Amino acid sequence: MAEALFNEVMYNEVLASDGFVVDYAVCTTYSLDMPTLLSVPFMLGTMSELTDDAMRSPHYVLEAINKSAGKFAVFCNAGNIHVPQNTKTNIYSLLEKSIVQIALSSKGKGFVNFHPKVWVIKESNPENGNEQLKVVVMSRNLNTSEDLDVVCELTGVVGKSPTNKKKHKPLLDFLLWLKNQAKDRNMRKGIDELCEALNHVRKFETELPFEDYGFFPMGIPGYDGRECCLNKMLDHAAETIVISPFADESIVQQFVQSHPATKKTLITRHSSVTDKMQTMNDGVYAVKEVMTDRTEKDTCVDIHEKVYFIRNSQDYLNYLYLGSTNATQNGFGRNVEFLLRLQFKPYNMSYDKFRKELIYDGKDCMFEKVTSVMPQNDKDKDDTENEFQLNKAIRAIDDAKVSVSNDGTYDVTIHCKRYIDGTSVFIYPLCSQALRQELTNGTEFKSLPLASVTEFYVLEVGNIKRVVKIDTKGIPIEERDKAIFQSVINTKSKFINYLAFMLTDNPDEFLAESQQIERELLQGSTTASDFEMTTSLYEDMVKAAYASPEKIAAIKNIMDKADKCVIPANFENMYNQFANALKKTRRL
Repeated sequence: MAEALFNEVMYNEVLASDGFVVDYAVCTTYSLDMPTLLSVPFMLGTMSELTDDAMRSPHYVLEAINKSAGKFAVFCNAGNIHVPQNTKTNIYSLLEKSIVQIALSSKGKGFVNFHPKVWVIKESNPENGNEQLKVVVMSRNLNTSEDLDVVCELTGVVGKSPTNKKKHKPLLDFLLWLKNQAKDRNMRKGIDELCEALNHVRKFETELPFEDYGFFPMGIPGYDGRECCLNKMLDHAAETIVISPFADESIVQQFVQSHPATKKTLITRHSSVTDKMQTMNDGVYAVKEVMTDRTEKDTCVDIHEKVYFIRNSQDYLNYLYLGSTNATQNGFGRNVEFLLRLQFKPYNMSYDKFRKELIYDGKDCMFEKVTSVMPQNDKDKDDTENEFQLNKAIRAIDDAKVSVSNDGTYDVTIHCKRYIDGTSVFIYPLCSQALRQELTNGTEFKSLPLASVTEFYVLEVGNIKRVVKIDTKGIPIEERDKAIFQSVINTKSKFINYLAFMLTDNPDEFLAESQQIERELLQGSTTASDFEMTTSLYEDMVKAAYASPEKIAAIKNIMDKADKCVIPANFENMYNQFANALKKTRRL
């Protein structure tokens, strides 16, 4: 059972359900990287997995974004979008409207982090009209981490009548809180649809060994993490297994002191262990150092899952809490977090059984007992200070404003609400690193081409470099998106390839064929290849006109976006013939 929980998280498996299409999806994550973000449009657009080959095919990426437009929202913590390795691509700007960066106010001596990892997805079956709601709670951020994570998916049928279940109110309140963080009208409408669907779900199905569930948001109004969750976990907690990459002595001690004679195990990272944590009477464990050592291999593996196994001494039931919350004061007392509680069916799980699935004698066991405490790393202290300064800068920024210069390029001015003191902070628009300069109130970026105007900027503090989203007024969004399209689809062969991709029923097969054609274009006659592709495109349009006439109508949108010089001669006449024929067919 434990092994199943720690399987690799594949986002295509999380987002895609056989026979269903996604109506709307909300994702919450602490951090994200841009390439993984691109995987979301691929899944929601009912296309295949985002592979390296797909990333090299511009029409593939553009069509995925086009098909998923307005179907998802990603909420992330401010200052935790990682800078992509390929900073020359401006395609990421097409995803601006789908991202909400949450910068929460400070509390005490530090900033409050937005830290939940939850997906809520409404799906419908086009064949029979059935609808369902999926809730996926995990410890994995929207990234390609190699660390060990946990994921659990619950699915509930959306019924005809409202149920108004008290059990689902915490999840509903979490969605409504997210809605209040969003400014975009369409995004707020999409979240309303999720809330309405949730009100029509009688229950989410659970499978053995579980029989019940509960939702535990933390850090939003009405949901104090300590009162609503931690105290319930500690109340009558007997045998306990805490799995958390980060842990505080005070939280660990509270688990120890709850029925101290019962067995307690802590599984964490080597770097988190202190001497006082050794009071866990059944041992403290961490991932074997051979798995976390970077010196002999490219990647290391450590734990990132947050799991709490608890036997309740009052009702004699076993519970499993999983999600985003670390065993820390910040986790339960400061951050916005989310845990799912699963209740085991009686006699289906025990402390010893669950522990033996994780810790056992054998070479393939991932964990080893911690016998010594690692010294504090000074570099970690430096990184923490830089992160703090980065967060100060993010909250000091007010907005940005775009203006058109005399030569037709664009100038951007950054406005700050207050003076940024302390460490120097540098900023530049994503894809425009040459414009890097120190951030002050009134920082200007001059002569940007339209395709490079964006709400994504890179902030640098010391060795920390992150992407932030700044509310940028005055961007001509439609014209900018068209300029990005034209910068990617910039030849006749790419234009024809893109249209052919739109019309295909087998994207993966088409991808392989189109890459072969592109290789031939580099080696031979462009004109001849273009003619061959146009002939093939004509055949695809004939098929689409009969089976999927809406695809023919979609071609007009692509023609409107494209630069006229990449549209082959006579193609517009060919398209008009199809469009007129379809109009006559509808009249008949």
